[in-house]
Amino acid sequence: MTSSPTLLITAAGTGVGWAYALTLSQHMPGVRLITADTNGAAWCSAARLSTLHLQWPPFEAGDAYLAQLNALIDAEGVTHYLPIIDPEIAWAARERGRLRVELLGPDDEFAKLALAKDQYAARLATLGVDSPRTLGRSDIEAGTPGFAKLPGSFGGRAAWPIQRAEQLDTLPAGAFVQEALPGAEYTVDCFPTGDDDIVICSVRERVETKSGVCTKARIAPNPILRDYARKMVQGFSLTTPFCFQAIASSDGQRLAVTDINPRLGAGTLMSAANGTDFFAAHLARTFGHSWREHLRPHHLRCAVTRQYFELLTPEVD
Repeated sequence: MTSSPTLLITAAGTGVGWAYALTLSQHMPGVRLITADTNGAAWCSAARLSTLHLQWPPFEAGDAYLAQLNALIDAEGVTHYLPIIDPEIAWAARERGRLRVELLGPDDEFAKLALAKDQYAARLATLGVDSPRTLGRSDIEAGTPGFAKLPGSFGGRAAWPIQRAEQLDTLPAGAFVQEALPGAEYTVDCFPTGDDDIVICSVRERVETKSGVCTKARIAPNPILRDYARKMVQGFSLTTPFCFQAIASSDGQRLAVTDINPRLGAGTLMSAANGTDFFAAHLARTFGHSWREHLRPHHLRCAVTRQYFELLTPEVD
């Protein structure tokens, strides 16, 4: 254990975990990194950049996880804790007062809203933010296409296109159906500034996706989506970065928020390629460094393509 600032990233095997670990190594090498994931170090890319990696069972909210977390915090001198998956973010927000560490995440209200997708239409409407309306069986029978979701789903899980009323009978308990808009899809990366400009945004049109992952994006200003970001920041008094997804109507005149993430996304690295490095800005502000320098876009409008690279780790016999 050292006196250096120490960051713990849980669910570090995710794309977001890798993005934070990579950014930390590039910009703040003086911060010690600990990673935890359901996978061992050989199967967790971020572990290659950490001083200690722990293989943990899947996250399960409760006192047992709190005790496990606090024990690690005490033993390793962890100063900052960054949960990545949405259920753990929401749990940590609720348990903030019992965590013996600084939590890098939003407050309880926003974290709960992000998971409560069935409440978007009502909650966001009070802020002047559009969201797809909830559909009933009669709407589907009348030919209105829908998209079924579970309220607490994240990362593209538990979502099904609905075209016929009989499909409703096979949905799991608790699922609800939103209207499906046919237009362009967007992701908006957001950084609350705490200053007069309220929020810095990068709007990415999802030009191509493969298995739910955006591989080609067009970055360009969008006043409506920036206004949505500003309303969310002010309405929920947000101080940590987040992202949300929206979809357009066929004529492009309507933009509706379909998903909110109480964190950045793996695709936020596409914004970083254009100079708006939200990961670097978040870590810089957390550890007391200048952060606005990381949020200066190279281009007002640009195309970004996303590729993969390989990390090789020998397994111990």
